[in-house]
Amino acid sequence: MSACAGSMEPIGYFQRLNGEYILVHCCLDCALERFNRIAGDDDFDLVLALPVLPPRTSREIKEQRIQEEIGEVSEKDEVA
Repeated sequence: MSACAGSMEPIGYFQRLNGEYILVHCCLDCALERFNRIAGDDDFDLVLALPVLPPRTSREIKEQRIQEEIGEVSEKDEVA
């Protein structure tokens, strides 16, 4: 669950350099992404049916969101 208490949906997976598979969940309300390691009881075939995403970190996602917010502010300034 995200901070806004919205529902999380799996949007894909990626594999880390060490071979570990990571599920990516995204909040349906605020678009927050969470990364979860694949557990032993997860259906691996179901995981592989999800789209493959480029590997990323929480820090990269936060930086991307900040850049998008800065871009939105700049666009509003240009319109005004």
